Amino acid sequence: MKTKSALIFSLLAALFAGTQMWAQNAAAEKLELVAAGTVTEAENVVTRRYPGRVISPASVAVTSRVSGDLLEVAFKEGDFVKKGQLLYRLDDIRYIAARKSAEAKIAEYRARVAYSKANFERTQQLFEKEVSTQDELESARSEYEANKALYSAAEADLIVALDDLKNTRIYAPADGRIGVNAVPAGSYVTPSSGTLTTVVQFDPVRVRFALSNRDFLSIFGDEKTLREQSKVSLLLADGKKYEIDGEIDFLDNTANEQTDAVQIYAKFPNAASKLVPGSTVSVLLERRAGTKMPAVIPSAVMYDTKSAYVYVLDAENKVIRRNIELAQTTEKLQFVKSGLKPGERIVTDGTHKALPGRKVKVSE
Repeated sequence: MKTKSALIFSLLAALFAGTQMWAQNAAAEKLELVAAGTVTEAENVVTRRYPGRVISPASVAVTSRVSGDLLEVAFKEGDFVKKGQLLYRLDDIRYIAARKSAEAKIAEYRARVAYSKANFERTQQLFEKEVSTQDELESARSEYEANKALYSAAEADLIVALDDLKNTRIYAPADGRIGVNAVPAGSYVTPSSGTLTTVVQFDPVRVRFALSNRDFLSIFGDEKTLREQSKVSLLLADGKKYEIDGEIDFLDNTANEQTDAVQIYAKFPNAASKLVPGSTVSVLLERRAGTKMPAVIPSAVMYDTKSAYVYVLDAENKVIRRNIELAQTTEKLQFVKSGLKPGERIVTDGTHKALPGRKVKVSE
């Protein structure tokens, strides 16, 4: 009887042990799978995003300073032109004639000046010998001075004639892209014809954005720090980042009375002409503080009415809620002022499946 009882007891014990093992395996299989990562330490970077406008440092209206028939338009609309490149050629016959006429007057008055000078000197010698009168001396002097004045006027006329002749050729005032031509060849052009075309500088360009006085003081503090410790970059209209960073060019001399913001002008290389004057971009303005802080990926951070928090994992992968104080956010990192230390493990994905106090299965 005792043997039979011992056998039954042994069978029950084995059954209990198997049931317990099955329960443990089942519990292990029910652990939720989450992704985990390590709290890193990164340089503290303050980033702000502002709407910006691309503007050209130089947009020059091309006009005519003389009148004449337009014989040639020497460019194609939309071309990139170099400073000094020929754009328009006007009929110059009248201006060549005016130059020759001015040169002839100079030759004439040069001769008159030489003759009147000799006459004055001769009359002065005769006056000293009491052969000539005071009136004859003054008349010779007057004629000499008048001829000198006429000679100077003729020189001035020649300068104007040469300038007018030069202006029958209109050249590009700067490097840049040329716009629409307003006057076809064969037109009669005058100074009152207005703008013939426009040359807009494309490389480099400026990007203008408004920096609030609050951001200026809290992030940078002064203009020197803004220039030396800032990094300025762009996001284009398609959301892609412009591949070349810019630099602060200058600050406007006043702030807007209504918005309390100052206009900042940043300069960017634009050899590929991706930045079109007049278009809009997003400006990313950063300041590297030179110190390091704990940082996590933004998806690890959760929020409720009390605070921001993360799920920390202990050595046994048990979930622990940890309230944190957030600092600034960058494109890839969320900086943390307090609540976390570098090297701690946290849940980075699958936070909705994790519960404080429970264990989880971790995919690092």
